[in-house]
Amino acid sequence: MRVDLTTDDLAAADRLAIEAGTRRLRPTDDIDPVAQKGGRVYAGPAGHPFCLRSA
Repeated sequence: MRVDLTTDDLAAADRLAIEAGTRRLRPTDDIDPVAQKGGRVYAGPAGHPFCLRSA
């Protein structure tokens, strides 16, 4: 199972996730620069994947 979380501020959520011990699984974003929609893929400290997506 994978969890997708939405946020209004992807940059702030990214900082919080990294500070909490997660790591990005992809070196690049899946964000559409025009629509400002998309997300980032992470793995939690136990290795479980999740996504942060812009709202």
